[in-house]
Amino acid sequence: MVTDASTQAPVAKALVTARGAALPGHRSAMADERGAFEIARLPAGTHVLTVEREGFQKLASEELEVEGPRATKVRLQLVPVPPPEPIAEVNPPSHDLPVVFSDKLTPPVLISGPSSEYTPQALERRVEGTMVIRCVISVDGTVHGCRVVKSLPSMDRAAVTALERRKYKPALRAGQPVDVYYTFTVTFELP
Repeated sequence: MVTDASTQAPVAKALVTARGAALPGHRSAMADERGAFEIARLPAGTHVLTVEREGFQKLASEELEVEGPRATKVRLQLVPVPPPEPIAEVNPPSHDLPVVFSDKLTPPVLISGPSSEYTPQALERRVEGTMVIRCVISVDGTVHGCRVVKSLPSMDRAAVTALERRKYKPALRAGQPVDVYYTFTVTFELP
């Protein structure tokens, strides 16, 4: 079932696509008016589901284990796309709410923390590629609220954990620290 993360309402007409090593190519289905979807004949194995719908951020699920030819129920929550920042701010947003990072802001600067590292499963599967993860960097420099936008098999949790252990000098707007939604692009290449 596909729902709106903020309202819990069903999201109709969301395109759900399954990809996995046991699946040549991909399989897709469209969510109905109740947010329900069915992708028939998924082979046993590990799959990642992606969900796309206009007005929402693209979602890449954690890995989903399919054990055999039976129905597996999953709830996929889409996050609405935040509205664009106004060109002329009549009432500036609250300093407590994150703003979407743009070139009008001074970017956050990494102070300390780990780099993302391969998991044993990803090394064993020889996974390579690029992940996209959207997080909030707070005025205190902490990273939280991470959401994987583009996934890599066996890497989601490890990459998010590494980001959330980092400390940043916060982003600045007009010289003042602000909480920001910041998109990280993490590339993994085998040695």
